[in-house]
Amino acid sequence: MHTYLIVYGIMIIKLILAIVAAVVFMRLFTPSGTLKQMTPLAVIINFLLSAILSDFILNRNINLSEFIVVIVIYGVLINILNRFAFYTDIGHRIFIGDPQVIIQNGQINVDKMEQLKLSPRDLAAAMRSHHIHSLHEVEMAQIEPNGELTIVKKGDKKYSVIVIDNGDIDEDALQKINRSEKWLRKELRKKKIKDIDDIFVAQWNNGKLQIVKKEDKKTNS
Repeated sequence: MHTYLIVYGIMIIKLILAIVAAVVFMRLFTPSGTLKQMTPLAVIINFLLSAILSDFILNRNINLSEFIVVIVIYGVLINILNRFAFYTDIGHRIFIGDPQVIIQNGQINVDKMEQLKLSPRDLAAAMRSHHIHSLHEVEMAQIEPNGELTIVKKGDKKYSVIVIDNGDIDEDALQKINRSEKWLRKELRKKKIKDIDDIFVAQWNNGKLQIVKKEDKKTNS
């Protein structure tokens, strides 16, 4: 009986430590900048963390010091991955993903829909959730990294598009608003901005280019 109490007591302690570790990781390392999106990076973090915690709880041969070493190493690696995903364009594409445009200027991109394995019935069902019942009403539609459908109706010019994300120009976003990189650089010169790397974010919203620079984080419109 005494042996069982010790075994279950150790397991309870491990469960408490695992819960604390999970809360810390969710607060510090899960990419909260993606709002409610379950991105590939978030899936990787949660999946591997679950495996580490499960092994720690169920494996009697793993002691506290070994667990701490593993969890610290894992935290460092995840922190590096988060920075890679946030500060580099290739990292963002791999671990977070980009929106996939399936309707542009009222025209359906059949190849993109087939690539995403999205059927016309799936598209129609998603459109109905936006209270849209005809393709003729749609100007632009895209699949977000979290799988949700964003729709811009014809005549609606109040939607916003991020054209520069942390110093990187988004060519696809420029195409959505029928603008070019040459036009963007010209607009930046008008605002006396020479280096795109100085820009934290630039957004085209309701016919205006709004800019937040890294140094001051203030919007210039």
